[in-house]
Amino acid sequence: MNLFQFAQQGGIFMVPLILLSLLSMAVGLERTFYFANLHWGGDVFRNRLVGLLREGKEAEAIQWLQGLRGAVAGTALAGARRWSRGRASMESAMVAQSHRDQAALHRFLVVLETTVTASPLIGLLGTITGMMGVFRAVSSKIAENPQADTSSILAGIGEALVATAAGILIAVVSLFIHNLFQRLAERQMDEAQDVANELVDLIDEKSRA
Repeated sequence: MNLFQFAQQGGIFMVPLILLSLLSMAVGLERTFYFANLHWGGDVFRNRLVGLLREGKEAEAIQWLQGLRGAVAGTALAGARRWSRGRASMESAMVAQSHRDQAALHRFLVVLETTVTASPLIGLLGTITGMMGVFRAVSSKIAENPQADTSSILAGIGEALVATAAGILIAVVSLFIHNLFQRLAERQMDEAQDVANELVDLIDEKSRA
Protein backbone atom coordinates (compact mmCIF):
# COMPACT_ATOMS: atom_id res chain seq x y z
CA MET A 1 0.00 0.00 0.00
CA ASN A 2 1.46 3.35 -1.04
CA LEU A 3 0.91 6.68 0.65
CA PHE A 4 -1.78 7.76 -1.82
CA GLN A 5 -3.83 4.60 -1.19
CA PHE A 6 -3.43 5.08 2.55
CA ALA A 7 -4.75 8.63 2.26
CA GLN A 8 -7.68 7.46 0.14
CA GLN A 9 -8.72 4.97 2.81
CA GLY A 10 -8.93 7.75 5.38
CA GLY A 11 -11.51 9.62 3.33
CA ILE A 12 -12.04 13.34 2.89
CA PHE A 13 -10.80 14.14 6.39
CA MET A 14 -7.30 13.08 5.36
CA VAL A 15 -7.05 16.35 3.41
CA PRO A 16 -6.89 18.65 6.48
CA LEU A 17 -4.66 16.10 8.22
CA ILE A 18 -2.19 16.17 5.33
CA LEU A 19 -2.28 19.97 5.29
CA LEU A 20 -1.59 20.12 9.02
CA SER A 21 1.28 17.66 8.69
CA LEU A 22 2.83 19.73 5.88
CA LEU A 23 2.50 22.91 7.95
CA SER A 24 4.13 21.20 10.92
CA MET A 25 7.00 20.00 8.75
CA ALA A 26 7.49 23.52 7.36
CA VAL A 27 7.52 25.00 10.88
CA GLY A 28 9.95 22.30 12.03
CA LEU A 29 12.40 23.09 9.23
CA GLU A 30 12.10 26.87 9.72
CA ARG A 31 12.64 26.62 13.48
CA THR A 32 15.57 24.21 13.00
CA PHE A 33 17.42 26.71 10.83
CA TYR A 34 16.44 29.55 13.17
CA PHE A 35 17.73 27.94 16.37
CA ALA A 36 20.84 26.60 14.63
CA ASN A 37 21.95 30.17 13.92
CA LEU A 38 21.48 31.52 17.46
CA HIS A 39 24.28 32.29 19.88
CA TRP A 40 23.85 30.36 23.12
CA GLY A 41 26.03 32.36 25.48
CA GLY A 42 27.95 30.54 28.18
CA ASP A 43 30.80 31.39 30.53
CA VAL A 44 33.20 32.44 27.76
CA PHE A 45 30.59 34.81 26.32
CA ARG A 46 29.77 36.39 29.69
CA ASN A 47 33.43 36.74 30.68
CA ARG A 48 34.27 38.54 27.44
CA LEU A 49 31.24 40.84 27.77
CA VAL A 50 32.02 41.71 31.38
CA GLY A 51 35.67 42.26 30.55
CA LEU A 52 34.92 44.69 27.75
CA LEU A 53 32.43 46.71 29.80
CA ARG A 54 34.67 46.74 32.85
CA GLU A 55 37.47 48.18 30.72
CA GLY A 56 35.14 50.86 29.34
CA LYS A 57 35.07 49.39 25.82
CA GLU A 58 31.32 49.74 25.24
CA ALA A 59 31.75 50.50 21.51
CA GLU A 60 33.81 47.36 21.00
CA ALA A 61 31.27 45.28 22.93
CA ILE A 62 28.39 46.69 20.87
CA GLN A 63 30.19 45.99 17.60
CA TRP A 64 30.89 42.41 18.66
CA LEU A 65 27.33 41.77 19.85
CA GLN A 66 25.77 43.17 16.67
CA GLY A 67 27.22 40.22 14.78
CA LEU A 68 25.42 37.67 16.98
CA ARG A 69 21.81 36.49 16.92
CA GLY A 70 19.38 35.41 19.61
CA ALA A 71 17.94 36.48 22.94
CA VAL A 72 21.29 36.13 24.73
CA ALA A 73 23.10 38.50 22.38
CA GLY A 74 20.03 40.75 22.12
CA THR A 75 19.81 41.23 25.86
CA ALA A 76 23.53 41.85 26.13
CA LEU A 77 23.41 44.36 23.27
CA ALA A 78 20.49 46.25 24.83
CA GLY A 79 22.39 46.47 28.10
CA ALA A 80 25.65 47.53 26.47
CA ARG A 81 23.94 50.32 24.53
CA ARG A 82 22.49 51.78 27.76
CA TRP A 83 25.52 51.04 29.89
CA SER A 84 26.52 54.67 30.32
CA ARG A 85 22.97 55.76 31.23
CA GLY A 86 22.73 53.91 34.51
CA ARG A 87 21.04 50.86 35.95
CA ALA A 88 17.39 51.88 35.50
CA SER A 89 17.81 52.73 31.81
CA MET A 90 19.79 49.56 31.17
CA GLU A 91 17.27 47.31 32.92
CA SER A 92 14.37 48.89 31.03
CA ALA A 93 16.10 48.30 27.70
CA MET A 94 16.91 44.67 28.52
CA VAL A 95 13.34 43.93 29.63
CA ALA A 96 11.91 45.43 26.44
CA GLN A 97 14.38 43.45 24.34
CA SER A 98 13.57 40.22 26.17
CA HIS A 99 9.88 40.59 25.25
CA ARG A 100 10.78 41.00 21.58
CA ASP A 101 13.16 38.06 21.67
CA GLN A 102 10.63 35.84 23.42
CA ALA A 103 8.10 36.50 20.67
CA ALA A 104 10.69 35.62 18.03
CA LEU A 105 11.68 32.41 19.84
CA HIS A 106 8.06 31.21 20.00
CA ARG A 107 7.11 32.27 16.47
CA PHE A 108 5.02 29.67 14.59
CA LEU A 109 4.88 27.29 17.58
CA VAL A 110 1.13 27.95 17.72
CA VAL A 111 0.88 26.00 14.46
CA LEU A 112 2.35 22.95 16.20
CA GLU A 113 0.07 23.44 19.21
CA THR A 114 -2.96 23.59 16.91
CA THR A 115 -1.84 20.47 15.08
CA VAL A 116 -1.38 18.56 18.33
CA THR A 117 -4.91 19.46 19.44
CA ALA A 118 -6.79 19.29 16.16
CA SER A 119 -5.26 16.27 14.40
CA PRO A 120 -6.68 13.53 16.70
CA LEU A 121 -10.11 15.19 16.65
CA ILE A 122 -10.15 15.44 12.86
CA GLY A 123 -8.99 11.83 12.60
CA LEU A 124 -11.69 10.70 15.01
CA LEU A 125 -14.31 12.58 13.02
CA GLY A 126 -13.11 10.85 9.87
CA THR A 127 -13.35 7.46 11.54
CA ILE A 128 -16.84 8.15 12.89
CA THR A 129 -18.19 9.20 9.50
CA GLY A 130 -16.48 6.21 7.87
CA MET A 131 -17.99 3.76 10.33
CA MET A 132 -21.41 5.33 9.91
CA GLY A 133 -21.14 4.56 6.21
CA VAL A 134 -20.05 0.99 6.94
CA PHE A 135 -22.97 0.36 9.29
CA ARG A 136 -25.43 1.81 6.80
CA ALA A 137 -24.08 -0.54 4.14
CA VAL A 138 -24.34 -3.53 6.50
CA SER A 139 -27.88 -2.63 7.50
CA SER A 140 -28.94 -2.26 3.89
CA LYS A 141 -27.39 -5.57 2.86
CA ILE A 142 -28.93 -7.49 5.77
CA ALA A 143 -32.33 -5.93 5.07
CA GLU A 144 -32.18 -7.32 1.53
CA ASN A 145 -30.85 -10.72 2.61
CA PRO A 146 -30.60 -11.68 6.31
CA GLN A 147 -28.20 -14.50 5.39
CA ALA A 148 -25.89 -12.24 3.38
CA ASP A 149 -22.16 -12.39 3.96
CA THR A 150 -21.15 -9.07 5.54
CA SER A 151 -17.52 -9.88 6.20
CA SER A 152 -16.30 -7.82 3.26
CA ILE A 153 -18.31 -4.80 4.42
CA LEU A 154 -17.19 -5.12 8.02
CA ALA A 155 -13.60 -5.05 6.78
CA GLY A 156 -14.27 -1.41 5.98
CA ILE A 157 -14.23 -0.64 9.72
CA GLY A 158 -10.48 -1.19 9.67
CA GLU A 159 -10.15 1.25 6.79
CA ALA A 160 -12.25 3.79 8.69
CA LEU A 161 -9.74 3.71 11.54
CA VAL A 162 -7.01 4.97 9.21
CA ALA A 163 -8.02 8.59 9.81
CA THR A 164 -7.74 8.23 13.59
CA ALA A 165 -4.36 6.49 13.31
CA ALA A 166 -3.08 9.22 10.99
CA GLY A 167 -4.38 11.98 13.26
CA ILE A 168 -2.74 10.51 16.36
CA LEU A 169 0.56 9.94 14.53
CA ILE A 170 0.65 13.53 13.25
CA ALA A 171 -0.19 14.84 16.73
CA VAL A 172 2.54 12.79 18.43
CA VAL A 173 5.23 13.88 15.98
CA SER A 174 4.12 17.52 16.22
CA LEU A 175 4.15 17.30 20.03
CA PHE A 176 7.77 16.10 20.06
CA ILE A 177 8.78 18.89 17.67
CA HIS A 178 6.90 21.51 19.69
CA ASN A 179 8.42 20.40 23.00
CA LEU A 180 11.92 20.44 21.51
CA PHE A 181 11.66 24.02 20.29
CA GLN A 182 9.83 25.10 23.44
CA ARG A 183 12.74 23.80 25.51
CA LEU A 184 15.29 25.52 23.27
CA ALA A 185 13.39 28.79 23.60
CA GLU A 186 13.35 28.45 27.40
CA ARG A 187 17.08 27.72 27.41
CA GLN A 188 17.73 30.86 25.35
CA MET A 189 15.66 32.99 27.74
CA ASP A 190 17.30 31.46 30.82
CA GLU A 191 20.75 32.28 29.47
CA ALA A 192 19.58 35.80 28.54
CA GLN A 193 18.38 36.27 32.12
CA ASP A 194 21.80 35.16 33.41
CA VAL A 195 23.46 37.76 31.17
CA ALA A 196 21.06 40.46 32.38
CA ASN A 197 21.80 39.58 36.02
CA GLU A 198 25.52 39.70 35.29
CA LEU A 199 25.23 43.18 33.80
CA VAL A 200 23.10 44.45 36.70
CA ASP A 201 25.65 43.14 39.21
CA LEU A 202 28.45 44.73 37.21
CA ILE A 203 26.82 48.16 37.04
CA ASP A 204 26.08 47.99 40.78
CA GLU A 205 29.75 47.20 41.35
CA LYS A 206 30.68 50.17 39.15
CA SER A 207 28.39 52.54 41.07
CA ARG A 208 29.91 51.48 44.42
CA ALA A 209 33.47 51.99 43.20
